[in-house]
Amino acid sequence: MKAKKWLKYWVLTVSILLGSISYSVVSIDPFFHYHKPRVNEYYYPLNNQRSQNDGIIKNFDYNAMITGTSMTENFKTSEMDNIFGCSSIKVSFSGASYKEINDNVERALNANKNLKIIVRGIDGTAFFSDSNYMRSDLGEYPEYLYDDNLLNDVNYLWNRDVIFGRVYNMYNDSKEEGFVPGITSFDEYSNWQKSFDYGIEAAGHGFEVNPKAEESHLSQEEKEIIKENIEKNLISVPDKYLDVDFYYFYTPYSILFWNDLNNNGLLVKQIEAEKYITELLLPHKNIHLFSFNSRTDIITDLNNYRDALHYAEWVNSLILKWMHEGKYQLTRESCEEYFRNEKEFFTNFDYYTIENQTDYEDDYYAGALLNQELTGIKPVDVLNDDRFTYELSDSLIIDNEGIKTGVDCFGTLGRNPMDEDLSTYLKDSKYIGLKFNINKDRYTRYLCFKGQKIKDHGSLAVCVYNSEGDCVDSKAIEYYDMDSDVHTYTIKLPDGSDTLTIIMNGGYIDNTGSIDSNYQFSDIFLY
Repeated sequence: MKAKKWLKYWVLTVSILLGSISYSVVSIDPFFHYHKPRVNEYYYPLNNQRSQNDGIIKNFDYNAMITGTSMTENFKTSEMDNIFGCSSIKVSFSGASYKEINDNVERALNANKNLKIIVRGIDGTAFFSDSNYMRSDLGEYPEYLYDDNLLNDVNYLWNRDVIFGRVYNMYNDSKEEGFVPGITSFDEYSNWQKSFDYGIEAAGHGFEVNPKAEESHLSQEEKEIIKENIEKNLISVPDKYLDVDFYYFYTPYSILFWNDLNNNGLLVKQIEAEKYITELLLPHKNIHLFSFNSRTDIITDLNNYRDALHYAEWVNSLILKWMHEGKYQLTRESCEEYFRNEKEFFTNFDYYTIENQTDYEDDYYAGALLNQELTGIKPVDVLNDDRFTYELSDSLIIDNEGIKTGVDCFGTLGRNPMDEDLSTYLKDSKYIGLKFNINKDRYTRYLCFKGQKIKDHGSLAVCVYNSEGDCVDSKAIEYYDMDSDVHTYTIKLPDGSDTLTIIMNGGYIDNTGSIDSNYQFSDIFLY
């Protein structure tokens, strides 16, 4: 009897414990499996695509969706919303197959009758994949989150990583003083822009041009594989949802990708496959198909790429603009000429010239140079545009026949490096150089300028402050890391609209420098 009594207590205790744990997981629901995020109570980090995307598509409010592989991770839904006049989500699946993405698209359409626009990248590296192919090297897929089977939800409700890695931390964080609830924005979700370097040094690692191999062509067997894959994973869903617009685009790989194809005799086959896929897609009226390979100025400039495949976020921004405007859209009338030109360009390109291109000192400079095309706004010369007023401190304007070309900065700050943060000191105490305000709109994205150390401890310290006085970005280089050459620098300004204060300091950053220190700023432009 005693043993039975203890068994009952044990079962009851375990049941209560498991029930409490289940309640906590369901209540906070970090993967949105049961409900929308409680963004007024907790902070939800978005950082697990295959566990969170399904909950996002089922329980968030939206009428447009961006999806695809890592080629779509740098899209910003704020730009999508503004350009297309919609309310969008971004649910990328890094390294996904056509099937995985298609399954997610279909689940989204089943769950959300308001979904009317889908932007999806078509990866050229997967043209020849089997229609049922799923990556086996990504670990186990959380299928229990994708179905409606309540029984296998125990894999979520009693998951150690979910309980201790998310629910426990989210609850404790919510009790901290000064806690701010919310959720990772879709602009930030999966965005890897700041995590990589760009240009020939980064993207072209291991680059080589080999003697051209004999070209192979698309076989009938390969066409059958492609046809099954495209019909199943790119066409079947649009045919079921004729009132939904599907914006498909071939992901614009860099010239390094085409060089690799050329080295291996696969270039013509790749173009033949792309043309064949295009012929399969074009008859479907709600599929809008785009290819940007004709923008050879972009794909041949490795300053736009982190590697052979992955392009920087300003390319994603342009893609949204181009698709909305219908630029570079493939049609029955244009595709023959398009693929003829594509083949001619890539088969005749001098791939040896790739290694001779300039690698910009600052990665964002490539984005600044394309910003006029993106926004329609010309670069603004800060020193010579009457819309700007600026203040000088221990500095002089450099004048060249009535044109203000730069700012000459002299001396050293009185700051004690042990007492005060540099950005705070520049804002509240003193700077040596230039200070100006801008009423930033969503079109102004970059501050570009040149800088040169002239003498002694002249240093670069530029800070950008928002309307609340917080330093939101900065660029600082110590004098000992500088040579005496002129260098070009770019600061990516924060997204959105705000009144920004920019301080460009060229004096040494504390009271230990030489009073004869000298630094010059020039060509100060807003893009």
